[in-house]
Formats: sequence, C-alpha cells, structure tokens
Amino acid sequence: MKNKNSKRGFTLIETLVAITILSAAVAGPMVLSVKNIGTASVSQDQLVAFYLGQEVFEYARNIRDTNILSESANWLSGLENCKTANGCYIDIAKDTVIVNPCLAGGCPNLQFETNYNYTSGKETAFIRTVKIDDTVGIDGDEAKISVSVKWTGKYGEKTMNLQDNIFNWRQ
Repeated sequence: MKNKNSKRGFTLIETLVAITILSAAVAGPMVLSVKNIGTASVSQDQLVAFYLGQEVFEYARNIRDTNILSESANWLSGLENCKTANGCYIDIAKDTVIVNPCLAGGCPNLQFETNYNYTSGKETAFIRTVKIDDTVGIDGDEAKISVSVKWTGKYGEKTMNLQDNIFNWRQ
C-alpha cells in the first residue's frame, strides 16, 4: 500500500537532462542565424565590389563610343592614365569624370557622398584599380580592361578581379 504522503516529482538529474535538451534545441538555430548574418555581410560587400567594377566597364564603353562617333584619332582617348603599370582610379561623378594615375603605393580608397562622387566624402573600405592593355588585338583594335576591387571587411581582406575586352568597332 502506498503512503498517502509520498509525492512523485522530477529529480535533479531529470531536470538537468531536460534543460540540456532544450538548450541544444535552441542553440542550433541560433548558431545558424549568426552564420547567416555574417554571410549576408560578405555578400553585400561582394555585390558592391562587382558594381564598382561594372561601372568602369560602362564608362570605358562610353568613352570608346564617344571617341569613335566623333571620329577621334584615338578610340581610347581619355583613358591613357589607365595604361600605366600602376593603373588608375576613376571617379565617375555626375558632372565631370576624373581619371588619375595611381601612385607606386597603389590607388587611394574610394570615397562616397550622396552624389556618387568617389573623391570626396566619407572614405569607404573599397580600393578600385583599373588597368587597360591595348596591345591585345591586332592593329590596336582591342583592349583588355582589368579592374581589381579590394576591401577589408569583417573576415579580412578580400579582392574581386573583373576583366572585359572592348573593341574598336569602327575598324
């Protein structure tokens, strides 16, 4: 016969096991969430770097087309500073475009302000270096544009290298 005063309840060991199982069930999704936030940050930087590189390709095509249509003697006129060994940096502002050669120490960090001017405003983590090789094609009718975008993010220094060829379509 059972004693009326005996009560059944959780022991200390059962409580600890239940807390451990509950903690494991909550910790798994938390770790995945933290990793996803880090991946999203890296992806955002990669997307910005890609668009910074793509911007240079569009500018070079615009210069090429403008020079060819105006029957300029040199279809790459205006991009001479990018043919140097150190390359150049290009500020594509709304009014005037600045194409400056990079110094021996490398190109400066891009700066950003609301009118998309990269030579004034708040300094960003991105460094864009542009190099143009116009000795690729026969008779100088092709040029290789190489863009390197470097940045330092949460997980160290990253680099995105992009390359495109443009052609003198008038020849």
